[in-house]
Amino acid sequence: MVKELEFIYLLDEEGVEQKMRVITFFKIEDLNKEYVVVTPAEVDLEEAYVLKYVVDTDGNESYETIEDEVEFDMVSETYELLMEEDIE
Repeated sequence: MVKELEFIYLLDEEGVEQKMRVITFFKIEDLNKEYVVVTPAEVDLEEAYVLKYVVDTDGNESYETIEDEVEFDMVSETYELLMEEDIE
């Protein structure tokens, strides 16, 4: 995974490309999965979105919403811990 990205581009529900500012990338070893936290680049929102970073069998990279509630809770908790470490 490329961890030096400042922005990524995602398609919204209408298929319009949206520029998103990358807050952080991180991996959860227990799940063997990687995640990215983003916020809209053009709007000053305090909301952040956590997405799963996925590479398919052809090597194509994409980002997916996290549908599983247990996985989402684990990812949210990990992100909160990472942010607490950055503050200290």
